[in-house]
Amino acid sequence: MQVGIEVLSKIPAENRREFIQSFKILPQFEGCRDNCIYYKLFEDVGEMNHFLWVEHWADKKSLETYLQSDRFKTILGAIDALGELINFNKIQVKKHYN
Repeated sequence: MQVGIEVLSKIPAENRREFIQSFKILPQFEGCRDNCIYYKLFEDVGEMNHFLWVEHWADKKSLETYLQSDRFKTILGAIDALGELINFNKIQVKKHYN
C-alpha cells in the first residue's frame, strides 16, 4: 500500500507568489525519481491562499527518508516563514488517480 502526506497551510496574500515559487524552484529530491508517485499543490477555491500539498510515495521507508530530507525541511520552512501550517497528516493511499 502506498503512503503519503497532506499538508494544509494558510499563506497571506502578500506572500502567495513567493510561497508558490518555493515549490517550483526547489531541486527534485533524489529519492523521488523512483519512489514519489504523485506530487501536487492545490489551492482551495473557497478560501484564497489556503493550500493543500499532497504527495504519494511507493512505501513507508521512502516516505520516512523523504521526511528527513533537506527538500522537505525547506518546504516546511517556507510555510513557517511565509504563513501558517494548519495541519499535517501522514496518509495511506489505496489507489492513485491522475
